[in-house]
Amino acid sequence: MSISMTSDIHPAHRINQLYWGFAISRAVHVAAKCGIADHVVSTGTPVDTIAKKLSLNEDRLYRLMRLLASYEIFEETDKGTFKSTPLSDAIKSDTQDNVRDAAHLVTKSMWEAYGHLEHSIRTGDDAYTDLYGKGVFEYLDEHPDESEQFDRAMHNYAELENPVIAAACKLEKFETITDVGGGQGGFLKEVLQLNPHLKGTLFDQPHVISDAIFPSGNAALDDRVMKVGGSFFESISGEADAFFLKRILHDWNDEDCCRILQTVKMSMTPESSLFVIDAIVPGGNVPHFSKDLEAFLITWGGQERDQGEFEALFEKVGMKLASITETQSLLSIIEAKIA
Repeated sequence: MSISMTSDIHPAHRINQLYWGFAISRAVHVAAKCGIADHVVSTGTPVDTIAKKLSLNEDRLYRLMRLLASYEIFEETDKGTFKSTPLSDAIKSDTQDNVRDAAHLVTKSMWEAYGHLEHSIRTGDDAYTDLYGKGVFEYLDEHPDESEQFDRAMHNYAELENPVIAAACKLEKFETITDVGGGQGGFLKEVLQLNPHLKGTLFDQPHVISDAIFPSGNAALDDRVMKVGGSFFESISGEADAFFLKRILHDWNDEDCCRILQTVKMSMTPESSLFVIDAIVPGGNVPHFSKDLEAFLITWGGQERDQGEFEALFEKVGMKLASITETQSLLSIIEAKIA
C-alpha cells in the first residue's frame, strides 16, 4: 500500500494510508539497523540466505522485505528472492552518500516519546520529562548505546550537508570563527578547507570534543584549529568574528534558545556575526520536511521556526536578523547581528 498524493483517492483511504505511515517508517529503521541491504545484490538474493547471515527469522524477514519492496526498497523477483534498488542502496553501508545510520536515528526512547506526542500537544511540555523524569539530552548522556546511535545518525546527516552549507557561507571578511555545539568538527573542517585565511574554534561539551576529528593529520589545517570544552548555556571562551549554531536551536524551546543566544552574544563584538543554520519553515500548506520533523522535535521540547519566529527570538536578546542565504540542503544560513 504505497502512499500516493493524487487527489482522486477517497479521503478515508488517504487518511488510512497516512495513519499507517509509522509501519513503513519502522520497517526502514529495522532494515537499516540490521544491515539487510548489505546482503542483497543486484541480481537477487534468496531471503533464507540473508536470514542465515544475519541470524534473523526467515519468515518474518520475508514479510518485512515484501513490505519494503512495495515501496521500491528492494524488488521481489521470484517469491522469496529480492534484488537491490537505488532506494535499498541508500541504506547500504558501502555506498556513497548512504543514509544507513540516519535511517535508524530514532532510538528506543525517542520512539516511545513520539508515541507520547498527545501529552506534548495537550500540555505544551516535552514527553521525555513526563516519561523519564529528564530531558532528551540528559537521558542520552545516561544511556551510552542510544547516545552512540544518535551521534552516528547526526554524523551521517552532517556528512551529506556540510559541504553544501560550507560552500554557501560567505566568510571573506572574517578572520576567526567559532562553531558552537560543533560536535566532532566536521562542519568546521569543511569551512576551514574552503577558507584558508580563517582560524577556527570548535566549542562543545568536553566529552564531545574529545572525540573530534582534530587533529586531522593535516598539519596546515590543525594549526588553525583550537578545541574548547564547555556549555553553551554558561559561557563561550574568547571572541570571534563569526559564530555558528548549526542544527542547535531547533532542539530547544524559546526560553532555552534565548539562553544560548545570550551566551553567544556575550562573546560577540558589534562587528561580529552569528550564523544560525537551521530550516526555515515555509508558510501556507507547502509540504516541507521541517514540518514532519517538528512533530518529532515537539516530544523533546524542540521546534522548527519560520522567519518571523527567528526574528522574534533575536529581538528578545537584543539582536537582529541581517540576512538569509538559502542552500541546496533543507537548511538556510540565517545571519544575526547585535542590534
